[in-house]
Order: sequence, then structure tokens, then C-alpha cells
Amino acid sequence: MKISCYLTLLGLTAVLSNFAYAEEKTPEVIEFIQKQGLEIVDTFETEAGLTGYATQVNGRAITVYLTPDKKYALIGNLINAQGKDLGADAVQRLISGPANEKIWPLLASSNWVADGKDTAPRVIYTFTDPNCPYCHKFRAAVADDIEAGKVQLRHIMVGIIRQDSPSKAANILGSSDPVKTLLQHHTMLDKGGIKQDQQAIKNGFPAVNINTALLRDLGYSATPTNFYKDENGQVVIVQGMPRAEALKKMLGK
Repeated sequence: MKISCYLTLLGLTAVLSNFAYAEEKTPEVIEFIQKQGLEIVDTFETEAGLTGYATQVNGRAITVYLTPDKKYALIGNLINAQGKDLGADAVQRLISGPANEKIWPLLASSNWVADGKDTAPRVIYTFTDPNCPYCHKFRAAVADDIEAGKVQLRHIMVGIIRQDSPSKAANILGSSDPVKTLLQHHTMLDKGGIKQDQQAIKNGFPAVNINTALLRDLGYSATPTNFYKDENGQVVIVQGMPRAEALKKMLGK
């Protein structure tokens, strides 16, 4: 009797497994997308009633949305009336965050200037060109939080905007007090920056070249390019001068 019941349960389990497999079978349109080279990382649900697919190809994240009848797929951004990208959080959680996590140690080991207290609970790495007006605006936007000890801005000095950018960056990194020199440069930016010290430039050039190579190796070519960790500990990248909402998130507000 026990053996008979056991065999019956095995048979029922097999039927249920086959049924589950049939239910979970990949839709044909998604199979087609996979054949085009898109790697499916995971799925997610949306408030629009569409199933989202977080995919990537050649390191680029792409969102795909499956219609309820599972016959059609939409590729691209899905937004609501407020302009919110319904796939952005999923892409950050499933693709961008894990990928960006590998970047953080590279930033930490680069040549940066610590602008703010070492005890600050929030760290932001920012690639800074001495001639970049948006780098100056970004620093001004977070000045209060730096002064309050809430944020440490770590400037990774690069030289990419103008011909004299490398020497100006080297002048800051190679000085005896890089933090003081950087802040003085910011206050004198409208006058072309601080006076150049040839010995400081000589000292700082190798570090600037390494930083600039790092920026390009990461696939970026503009400043500021900013990196911070969100409330979940995931690394987030913000290119350019952050908009108000993005800046609030960067500062943990």
C-alpha cells in the first residue's frame, strides 16, 4: 500500500512538473530576441501590467516588455505620466549595480583628492577636469554637505577638456597640499585658476595620466562623471551635472 501511494505521488509530481514547464516555457518572441544576441538576466513586473525583461548585449543594458498575450515584445523605455522609467530600478538592481560594483575598487585605488572629512558617511567619486565649469558647479552644489561632514567628494583629477587641462590637473595633484590647491583653484576658476608650479606639475603628471586612462577605460569621456553607493549599497553612475532629483539621491536625501 505504501509503495502504491509512493508511485502515485511520483506520477502526480511528474504531471505537475510537466504542467509547470509548459506554463513557464519561454514565449516565442522572447526566444527570437535571444537569438539576436540579447542575454536575458531576469524578469520583473511593472505597474503597466507588462512583464519586463532586463537584458544586455555587449555590456549594454536593454529593457524588453512582453505583452499580456505573450505574442509581442516592445524594446526600449516604458514611462508613466510622470516620466518615470518603469524599468530603471530593475536594470540598476539586476545589471548596472552588479557590474558597477567592480568599478568601485578601481576608483578607490586611483589618484584622488579628498574634499571633505574622512569620517563622512557618504563618499562620492567624481572625475574632475580643472577647466570644467560643470565640475565647479557640482562642487558648489554639494558644498554645504561637505562642510557639514556628511559627504566626502573624492576628485579624480583628469585632463581632457583643454590643452592645458593635464598641466592644471597635475599642478593640483602634485602640490604639497592638493586639497588646499584644488579649493583655491575653484575660487579662481573665472580668472583661469591658480598660478602654475612647474615642480608640482612634474610631480603630478604621472598620476593625471593614469586617471585619464582610467576614465577612458571605463568608457566615459566627459566630466564630471560621478559614482556613489545608494541605500542598498549598489554603485550608481551619474554623468554630467546632476539634476535636482538625482543630486538628492546622491546626497542620500
